Amino acid sequence: MSEIIDGVSIKLAGKDYNIPPLSFRQLRVLRKEMSMLDGIIGMPDDKQMGAVVTIVHAALSRNYPDITNDQVFDMIDLGNLKPTIHAIMGISGLTQGE
Repeated sequence: MSEIIDGVSIKLAGKDYNIPPLSFRQLRVLRKEMSMLDGIIGMPDDKQMGAVVTIVHAALSRNYPDITNDQVFDMIDLGNLKPTIHAIMGISGLTQGE
């Protein structure tokens, strides 16, 4: 594996991952998905779940290029959903983070 990009450590499915900020290219491509995160209160709908998986996968793929969308889909749950999104948004400079 190449050099790890600094980020935020998050435990997903019992394993620690270093989630780096999204690149400008990723932000440009994921603009629509990012806008879907604002409305997540409680149980996300199918489109929001897809957006979360796409965004988390994009961020993780910078440090873990072999990770798949299916793996990310299985790693995200209601217990780590908000901390993971807050970590990505915060490290990417889009929120203050929590």
